[in-house]
Amino acid sequence: MADSDEKGKEFKTASEEKFWRQVRQEFMLDPEQVFFNTGTLGAMPRRVFNRVVDHLRLCAEKIAEWDYYGADWIAGYQPWNEIREKVARLINSEVAEVALTENATAGMNYVANGLDLQPGDEVLGTDQEHPGGECGWKLKAKRSGIVYRQLPLGKPILSSEEVIETFIRAIGPKTRVIAIPHIITGSGAVLPVKEICSEAARRGVLTVIDGAQTPGQIKIDVKELGCDAYYGSLHKWLCAPAGNGFLYLKKEKAPQVWTTLASTQWDNHEDDGFRLSQRGTGNLSLLMGLEEALDFHFELGPERVYQRIKSLGDYLRTRLREIPGIKIFTPLVSSLAAGITVYNIEGLSGDFLQDELWRRGRLRPRSMGDVYGVRQSTHIYNSFEEIDRTISILKELAVR
Repeated sequence: MADSDEKGKEFKTASEEKFWRQVRQEFMLDPEQVFFNTGTLGAMPRRVFNRVVDHLRLCAEKIAEWDYYGADWIAGYQPWNEIREKVARLINSEVAEVALTENATAGMNYVANGLDLQPGDEVLGTDQEHPGGECGWKLKAKRSGIVYRQLPLGKPILSSEEVIETFIRAIGPKTRVIAIPHIITGSGAVLPVKEICSEAARRGVLTVIDGAQTPGQIKIDVKELGCDAYYGSLHKWLCAPAGNGFLYLKKEKAPQVWTTLASTQWDNHEDDGFRLSQRGTGNLSLLMGLEEALDFHFELGPERVYQRIKSLGDYLRTRLREIPGIKIFTPLVSSLAAGITVYNIEGLSGDFLQDELWRRGRLRPRSMGDVYGVRQSTHIYNSFEEIDRTISILKELAVR
């Protein structure tokens, strides 16, 4: 263990281990189990869980006190500016540019369904999209006759330049939209979104960014990125309750997107975020949990959180290279990766690795199938010691 300790010194000394051990106590996770699947669903902090339960209890016990004069007791009809302000702070936007949605899939479908695209118009994506990031465009293609073209990217991606050049070469006279992930869910690659958006803007092409994996994992600054639309899930790295997401639409471009779910505010272009948040009666308790998760994130310090996540991810990828027969599908260029790592060991399957890591060490990554092995997400409730345990088991499995 001394050797691995020495190799991890540069990571560990920068990470304030005492502080993060205290943060770990804010979560309700079983101390005998290790959760490495934040890329699917994050674990709620205790205070987020309690905020949701307390509000559910209030509704169950005191609903008769709702007189319609004061604050609403349900989601789906009110602007909830106080919550949208915090999401806007997270992504550096104006409040009226933010809509509250159930998840990233809802946000992308609002954009794909809401744009007036004509038969033959082209949308460019990648060949590594999550279904929630591509199926709205596939539906649009089948229903409206647009062309949805998915450009091949490397796995792993070796450089930002290769991605940028792929999209520059593909933009043609019929290209109307570029719709790509900020972080690829199946590899953890952080795409050069800013540079692609800049090139698209020069050519009059709308940019729609899939941020399902980004809020709470890496910094998001929609103004700096220069994108026209950005949607995300808040139940993963931000650790909000499932059922929370957002859609950002640049105010200059928002009128181009028709309302999909129409209620009283369907034509309100003074506040397009409110217009696109209207989805009918919803669970306000989940929004209370979102607000608490945002408060927790800001209190910890976003930059501190992002650095911790990346430090753990970099350490995992560094140590994985000690494993015989390892294949890492996440970019090894530091700037192109954060907290998601996808890897396999030659001759093994993802299901086997997932099950053996659980059986031998109660470590829970997610299987990615026979070819791509497992996806291991390192979040603020994880530790270097848990990564060391992962590596020890993988070394045993590699020599079978």
